[in-house]
Formats: sequence, structure tokens, C-alpha cells
Amino acid sequence: MEIFAIKILDISQEKLENICLLIDKEKRNRIRQFRHKEDKIRTMIAEILLRTKIIEKFDISNNYIMFKKNIYGKPYLEGKPNFNFNISDSGDFVICVIDDKTIGVDIEKVRHIEYKEIAKSFFSVSEFDYIEKKQLNIQLDKFYEIWTLKESYIKCCGQGLSIPLDSFSIETDRYENIKAIANHEYKEHIFMRFDIEPDYKMAVCSLNKEISKNIMIIDQNSLIRDFFT
Repeated sequence: MEIFAIKILDISQEKLENICLLIDKEKRNRIRQFRHKEDKIRTMIAEILLRTKIIEKFDISNNYIMFKKNIYGKPYLEGKPNFNFNISDSGDFVICVIDDKTIGVDIEKVRHIEYKEIAKSFFSVSEFDYIEKKQLNIQLDKFYEIWTLKESYIKCCGQGLSIPLDSFSIETDRYENIKAIANHEYKEHIFMRFDIEPDYKMAVCSLNKEISKNIMIIDQNSLIRDFFT
């Protein structure tokens, strides 16, 4: 398993357009539809990060990289069934995880929101209680911990919104062991939380036996330069 992170920097509109010419039409059109430049940059950087790692791993040309989607809309690399990846972005970060087994990642920038209302609507009763029983000054952080763990699990399963957020529960015991439970059965997925920066929460979910603790930080300018060479 490999975990990569990029802290986003501003890019000129001209360079943004030039890079977009090197990715597939569907993703290029999606990027152009974003209203905010930050969203364009995050999506574009995520795309070229993934493409760069595919080129390095399989020694193929960028032009031969073909993505398809499963029936739930989760993308996969055509012709490489043992190459699994997942991407998440929020705020200043883009995260990409790669593994030989199905994988899910979620990162969220902590924002002051009405977290109790969201938790009541989308979390299980036990998850809501887990948050509410904490001291008030850490409840928001605990909300985001649960949120990222749940999102990483859904993304690992690869079934999108067909898995309602309240159809399963994340349980954390006193030893900080994390499990997902659905239909009164514990799932085989494993989890790990990361504190990449104080204002961010991040979680990885995997069907592998172990999750890497190492996050490889990649410089955005170096990534762009290498992608063009």
C-alpha cells in the first residue's frame, strides 16, 4: 500500500489549461465546469498524481491509460484488476492511496458546522452517542473522525450511495481499535486515522491485513514538471 499527499498551490490559468490537455476528455470537461479555481486545481492535481503513479508502475504512456467505472460509478484502471486506488481532496490537500486490494480514503478540513444535526440525520445511534458523550470542545473533532471513517468504508466497498450512512456503524473501543458493524456483524475491513495537519481529519479503510502508516508528501511543482517530461 502507498499513500500520497499533495498540498495544493495556485496555478496560472494558462498552465491549468495546458495540463488539462493531457488528460481524458471526460475529466477535462468536469474540471472546466467547476466554478471555483481551487476545485479545478485539486481535481487536476489528483488526476495527474494518479496518472504519474500508473506510468511509473506499469511503464506505459499517458495516452494508453484508460479508466472505466463499475456499476456504482467507482473508477478503475482498465486491464489491471489488482491495481486499486482511491482519491480524496479537501481544503489544501489531495490524497491518493494505491493498493493491490480494494481501498478507500477520505480527508476533510475541519469546519465549524452544525455537526449534531448532521450526526442525528446520517449517523447511527451509537455513533451519535459516541460524539455527544465527549467533552464539548472535542465533539467537532470526533464528528469528523467518524465522518471520515464512514466515508472511507463506503469508498472501499465501491458501492457509492447504495450504502446509506446510517446502515452501518463505526465502533472504536478503549484501545482505539476501529471496526465497522452492519446487520449485527463485524466487517473484515480495517481502518487507520491520520492527523496530517491540525485542522484536517483523514481515514483509510482497507481489506488488506495492514495499512501503511507512511504518507509520502509530493511537491506539486515537481509533480507537474515530471508529468510534462
